Amino acid sequence: MPTDEQIDGSRVVHFARWLGSQGIVTLDDPRDYRELQAWSAAEPARFWEAVTVYFGVDFGAKAAEVLSSREMPGARWFHGSSMNFAREMLKHGDAERDAIVLVRDDGHRESVTFGQLREQVAAVAGALADRGVGQGDRVVAYLPNCIEGVVAFLASATIGAVWSQTGMDYAPTAAMDRLGQLDPTVLIAGTGYLFKGVQQDRRDAVAELRVLLPVDALVVSIETGGVPRDDTTPYDVTWEQLQHFSKPVTTAVNVPFDHPLWVLFTSGTTGRPKGIVHGHGGALLEQLISPGFHMDLGEGDVFFWFTTPNWMMWNAQICGLLHGATIVLYDGSPTHPDTGMLWRVVEELGVTVFGTSPGYLQASARDGLEPGRDQDLTALKLIGVTGSVLPASSNQWVRDHVGADLQLGSMSGGTDIVGIFVASAPNLPVYDGEISGPALGVALEVWNEHGNRLPPGETGEMVITQPMPSMPIAFWDDPEGERYRDAYFDVFPGVWRHGDSITITERGTIVIHGRTDSTLNRNGVRLGSAEIYEAVESLPEVTDSLVVGVELAEGGYWMPMFVVADAAGDEDALRARIVETIAGRTSRRHVPDEIILVPSLPHTRTGKRLEVPVKRILQGAVPRRVASMGAVDDVEALKWLIDFANKRNGVSDVSRILPTDAYDDWRIYHEQDLPRVLSAALDVFAEKGYHGTTTRQLADRSGLSVPGIYHHYKSKQDILLDLMMVIVDELIERSRFAIAEAADEPRAQFDALVSSMLLFHVYRRKGAIVSTSELRSLEPGNRRKYLERRDELQAMLDGIIDRGVSTGTFDTPYPGDAGRAIASMCAGVATWYRPEAPLSFDPLLDRYLSIAEAIVGVR
Repeated sequence: MPTDEQIDGSRVVHFARWLGSQGIVTLDDPRDYRELQAWSAAEPARFWEAVTVYFGVDFGAKAAEVLSSREMPGARWFHGSSMNFAREMLKHGDAERDAIVLVRDDGHRESVTFGQLREQVAAVAGALADRGVGQGDRVVAYLPNCIEGVVAFLASATIGAVWSQTGMDYAPTAAMDRLGQLDPTVLIAGTGYLFKGVQQDRRDAVAELRVLLPVDALVVSIETGGVPRDDTTPYDVTWEQLQHFSKPVTTAVNVPFDHPLWVLFTSGTTGRPKGIVHGHGGALLEQLISPGFHMDLGEGDVFFWFTTPNWMMWNAQICGLLHGATIVLYDGSPTHPDTGMLWRVVEELGVTVFGTSPGYLQASARDGLEPGRDQDLTALKLIGVTGSVLPASSNQWVRDHVGADLQLGSMSGGTDIVGIFVASAPNLPVYDGEISGPALGVALEVWNEHGNRLPPGETGEMVITQPMPSMPIAFWDDPEGERYRDAYFDVFPGVWRHGDSITITERGTIVIHGRTDSTLNRNGVRLGSAEIYEAVESLPEVTDSLVVGVELAEGGYWMPMFVVADAAGDEDALRARIVETIAGRTSRRHVPDEIILVPSLPHTRTGKRLEVPVKRILQGAVPRRVASMGAVDDVEALKWLIDFANKRNGVSDVSRILPTDAYDDWRIYHEQDLPRVLSAALDVFAEKGYHGTTTRQLADRSGLSVPGIYHHYKSKQDILLDLMMVIVDELIERSRFAIAEAADEPRAQFDALVSSMLLFHVYRRKGAIVSTSELRSLEPGNRRKYLERRDELQAMLDGIIDRGVSTGTFDTPYPGDAGRAIASMCAGVATWYRPEAPLSFDPLLDRYLSIAEAIVGVR
């Protein structure tokens, strides 16, 4: 419970009193957060206009209207106004005061003052402008957490360019999946990063990313992570050169309120990452109130939130500069050389606001840390927590082992708004296991599936009924806004559905139960996974867990829990303790059907559990269609779960496709499921060739407009690649099934595989032509993707031939050449064969199968 002194000294209460003094609204009690929040939600235009005045936002041009319409999507904020996010970020902070401090887990530290930061931003902005970068151009980064990344972002925003980045722990292909969508003008790349005290050299990864990008971007090289630049490092200009030979830009360009500021990408675990575009004005207003009111951040504060450039909290943390606070960046592992590392940073830098995750607090508890005893934390006034649900036990641990009077502020929002929907506040009490209330300016309600508002105490969908300026201005490459509407407004038209299952309590606090698409629903009873996680991870030997609810094909329901635990000890005894703990802290209904001990568990790059992808894999979905290996932090952990699912489902191979009775009708991508654009491309590319086909022809053949084509695909190149991947996917899955059905000996498997390849090319003649003759049309990065997939088929064939040679079934001195010759022969059939030809299928297959057998020398 906050003291009277803390309440009266908070900025949010000062704001409430200021509202009355300005005649904007007179509240019955300016100290009452809930009264202020209710007004802010009911009167969004008046509230957000007051925020701009209170914080002194410098508008180049005033708005004709604050909120043009309350319709969602489509609400338009501060229409006609102009401003610049970077200008607001740099106008606070004494020149000699530290603006940014970088800490690495090997002990290295460096810093820049506010004065130095302003000079560096002006210099880099000038250099970018001299190279033709201007409003709307994209500047992207492949960097670790570093000071230069903040400088580059602010320089880009200064001249109206659009910023996006990924961390260097992403593989080049995963980084390209995100940054490549933007057709960047400039790529700013580091040389490496630090993790657990070890330098991770990423110079080769940068070289690969440069080749994969669809455009020839200017590459700026920065030495990061202690990895030096050398003669093989790919770059056009160094970071040092960028700052020294151009006239600095000291006056930020005014851009419209909704001019794109940055593009943040979704995790990409279940599909192509979506680029969420936020505007200068919306991001600014959100970051004025999130740290300014809810964290009470101001000049003199030291703001440290452990994050990476892959997570929206990087964007949120650097906005501490907006309030004149010193921000602390961290490069490395939060638990190296030990779990107490972050607490020591808090002590040594005099951190006043420390942001972390529930996982770090739980790790600190498990390892027996005593930060309140062993560190001087007198400067610390708030611990902010987000990323997952904060268990009630963590509140108690903080009181007992960190500070009894320290505010533990749990909050939740997302990449969608780069901000918060629910949070703590300096004038609100904190209750264990609950979030203090809706954030200012958020019209939050709980609805059932029929769109009816639920009373306090009942659980349902979290919805936002009034527009917020921080809502995305668009999704990237979504000109008609279809994907944007589908993401948030498909269930309740005109109302934002966020996808969280929550309860508003009688006292106005919020309990988050988890994502609605991964909600546990056992026998009609909805269970919160957060309660189960809190229970099981209270055990000191448990380090991670994942629980999912799997609807089975026969109508059953299976609720397994995967647990990572210390290796020592009796596994059966551990399972018994887990059952007892869950039942004791929640109910018997919450106890999983099965507890499976695993070596590790995968997460998104921002640390979130993969509940939905794992659920779908266990239900039998093809793994690569529900989870991307490049978007998880532990590929081997995901592969373990895939193998587990295959064994449980009785699948000996990754193929999950069963044939129909008619082999020629069996297709993974049935005609009715093949997207219209790809179906049209299959015909037109085969008829006219790739280079002879225009986008207009594809549009006419598919019945779409040209903008409709570009709604689905960025370019004709992307259409070709997608089509070729569909074709090769079908070929590989068909072949895997054929091998699995054959007897377990080389001759039978060889005949089955070759027959499968021949049949495929006969029945998909047009597709086979496209997949072979148009390979040269693919760009190098896309060509590599296709060839890597196609090589899986060649590997299957080569493996069977090698086994046949080793067992004496085949007699060829050149197994590799034989395999390539057979693959070429099978593809070549499609160049001349016609289904209406007089030669029937059986003689055709017999003839070419005998040729294939002759090539390998069947004994």
